Amino acid sequence: MSIKVDLTDLPNEMIERGAGFLLTSIHDSRPHVAHHHFEVAAADGQVQVRVKPGATSKGNADLLPSCTLLWPANNDFSYSLIVDGEARVDDEHLIISVVNAVLHRPAPLPDL
Repeated sequence: MSIKVDLTDLPNEMIERGAGFLLTSIHDSRPHVAHHHFEVAAADGQVQVRVKPGATSKGNADLLPSCTLLWPANNDFSYSLIVDGEARVDDEHLIISVVNAVLHRPAPLPDL
């Protein structure tokens, strides 16, 4: 189950959660995951995220700009935060324009 996050609420959601994961795609569509601290800014109903990535994430985003940010559910947060965006390379940083954000419920424990 997913709950859409209003973009006006998103910066606070991201800041509260601290570091998260940046997911980019390698040229053959395999995912690359990296743990980062993000800077977030909002204006005029748009949210942008800035991050200083490693060489692999930067190269991936340069070729395939679609990316995802992820903050998994944990002891402090019942739902995972998943943010989709489009990245552009700006000097040493990626600037990610947010397209969509959802809170996603964890999968139930399986019956063993």
